[in-house]
Amino acid sequence: MTDVTTTPRKPLTPTQRLKLFETHKGLCGLCGAQIRAGEQWIDEHIIPLGLGGSNELSNRAPVHVQCAHSKTHGSQGDVAKIAKAKRQKMRHMGIKTASQKIQSRGFPKFEKQRPELTKLTPRRAMFEDMP
Repeated sequence: MTDVTTTPRKPLTPTQRLKLFETHKGLCGLCGAQIRAGEQWIDEHIIPLGLGGSNELSNRAPVHVQCAHSKTHGSQGDVAKIAKAKRQKMRHMGIKTASQKIQSRGFPKFEKQRPELTKLTPRRAMFEDMP
């Protein structure tokens, strides 16, 4: 079994960044659009480190910052996939997570009725007989 989530991230040197950019001919690895001169881009791991990817240049591509953000934090992005992989690995290893009980607000506190206040008073006549 491959041990995931333990590969440390290694930044690229400026020479390696240039080589990566030239290898991909300046195209975004996700959307395929041209990365223009002066436009910000990052080197993105194609297979995330948390899912068993490596720091090799063959696993990296230049991508727009917006494209990288959507890949990493989208609804089915890398963060969600890595969390799922960790849960599956823990389940496979027999590690149980502490289930947290849901805390409710509870019921309002009522004082017990005091017996001296609940004594019935005599009924009043609502309508008196008219003479």
